[in-house]
Amino acid sequence: MNKILRHLPALLIALLVAFTACDKQEDIDRAYTDYRYDIVTYLGQNSTGALFEYLGRCDSASVKYQSRVSVSEVKANERVLLRYDFSDKVTGPQRDITVYGCSRIINDSLRQSMSPDSLPRHEVRLRSLWRTGEFINLHCLVEYTGKARSLMLVADGQTLEDDTVHCYLTHDLRGEAGTFWRDCYASFNVGALWKRATVRCLRVHLNDVTFPETEYYDFSK
Repeated sequence: MNKILRHLPALLIALLVAFTACDKQEDIDRAYTDYRYDIVTYLGQNSTGALFEYLGRCDSASVKYQSRVSVSEVKANERVLLRYDFSDKVTGPQRDITVYGCSRIINDSLRQSMSPDSLPRHEVRLRSLWRTGEFINLHCLVEYTGKARSLMLVADGQTLEDDTVHCYLTHDLRGEAGTFWRDCYASFNVGALWKRATVRCLRVHLNDVTFPETEYYDFSK
C-alpha cells in the first residue's frame, strides 16, 4: 500500500536550542574539554529541570538523565543531540548530568512506499549509522543550501512481509544547489516494523560518497 510521502518542513542541522541554567556553572572550561555527545530523547521538564532518556546501542537498558536546565523549543519525546557530562559518580538507571548544549535534529518515523528506490536519493557523506532500541540514528554530512529539503527513511512496501525489509534513505534538495558540506543528525523511529515477529533484519540503503562500495547496512535481531 502506497503512502503519500510528506516532505519535512525543513532540515534542521545542529540548531542550538536555548536553555536556561538553574544553577551557576562552576567551570566554563569543562564545557569545551570534558563532555559527551549522544542522541537522546527529551522527556520534558520536572521540578528539577529537563529530563532525558539515553538508550545504548542495540537493546541496552535505558538510563534517565536528570539535568538542572530548562529546555525551550523542543517538545516532549523529541530526539535531540545532547552535549553533557555526568555530575555524579554512581551508575544506575538514573544519572545526574550537567548540560552544555542541546540541539534539535531531524525526528521522523519510518515511512513506506511501493517504489522507494525511485525517490530522490541525493548523496550524503556517512559518519555513523547505528541503532538504539527502536531508533535508527544517523550522523552524516549534507550539502548546505539554506533552503528546506527532505530527508526520510522509507521502507519498501514490497518487502514488508519478508524477513529482511529493505529501507532507503531518501534525500531531496528540491532543486537547490549545494555549497558546502555540513553536519546533519537524524533519528528515525522504526519500532512499528522492528516489533514484527516476521522481521529479522532491516537493510538500510544509502547513497554515500564516503564508502561508495558499501551499498547498504544491516540491522539484525
